[in-house]
Amino acid sequence: MYSYRVLLVGGGTGGHIYPLVAISRELQKIALEKGLNLELMAVADSNSWRSEFENLGVKFKRILAPKLRRYEGNINLLDIFKIPITLIQSFWVLFVFMPDLVFAKGGYASVIPSLVAKLYFTPLFIHDSDAVLKGANKFLSKFAKKVFVSFEATRLNLKNKEVILSGNPIREELLKGDRNTAGELFNLSLDKKTVLFLGGSQGAITINNLVIQSLVKLSGKYQIIHQAGVKSFEYFKSEVDRIKKEGQNTYAKSIEENYRLFDFMNEEELKSAYALADVIISRSGANLIFEIASLGKPAIFIPYSFSIKNHQKANALEIAKFGAVVLEEENLKPHILIDQISHLLKPENYSAISQKIRQFAKLEAGEIIANEIISYVAR
Repeated sequence: MYSYRVLLVGGGTGGHIYPLVAISRELQKIALEKGLNLELMAVADSNSWRSEFENLGVKFKRILAPKLRRYEGNINLLDIFKIPITLIQSFWVLFVFMPDLVFAKGGYASVIPSLVAKLYFTPLFIHDSDAVLKGANKFLSKFAKKVFVSFEATRLNLKNKEVILSGNPIREELLKGDRNTAGELFNLSLDKKTVLFLGGSQGAITINNLVIQSLVKLSGKYQIIHQAGVKSFEYFKSEVDRIKKEGQNTYAKSIEENYRLFDFMNEEELKSAYALADVIISRSGANLIFEIASLGKPAIFIPYSFSIKNHQKANALEIAKFGAVVLEEENLKPHILIDQISHLLKPENYSAISQKIRQFAKLEAGEIIANEIISYVAR
């Protein structure tokens, strides 16, 4: 039986990797249903993503990924010297695996493998998550046979291309958390309202600072689950310890009982946090927006002010049309945050916002993309 091969390429952040994980699962599911022999390989710029794919039975290769940064400096010059190595690695990976199709998720790690695919006359599909087409995908869209997008605004800006409005693929396992299990996992009550703070896989200093500034008042009213990010964890843990020490005879007990700090949450922890949360506060990367919308949880989005082409603000404004709250960093104050949380949690608001925000979700995104890939390679 012929073995169909698909190469999945992306990297830089979890925003490029996790959709590839979701698509891998859908590709495997559809291939099994159709009785096709399908081989998948993922290519990324860090071995930290290896287990995400190998746990699914997907082969993984790490390559160097030169990055053209938006600021000038010697580090950009150094990255130029990576290009020949990345070219050799990409030529070799594609020669050995010889895929029937390359699917690129974006990010600087996808550029050179995608160009090498074109030199091998291998068809290229790409997907862009954000409301603003940028960087790597804007360049690669010139060479792609099909472009998948998450937002209607992105589709309208692409001319003379076969563009499919798919939404952003999410890991559906994240929607299957159980509240009872989550309560036990975090040692938190099911009867109290829970607020979840997320800053993406890297954490977010602005959100972390906001949690610290609001911690005494927040922990007096709600339970809090806070993902601070690996790089920021130790600093913010020390800040929490300082606050508890200062309030050891007053508010320290409520912080101890109601606040849970994490550096990074794995899939099991995140789906439990999603299940327990009543309100979610996060950056407005596409992955987080579509995950939260799929859960139907009222949310407050705080766009990163320095995101490329201000795409996080563009994303946030799109989901704001469906009931989400958007707070810009320059207007961010603890009392504003607490007022907005209280507003979302009012019974007369909560149900309506939950239903409206769920309308933004596109749960079939991974399936749409996987079906298009299978239909093309197995035609």
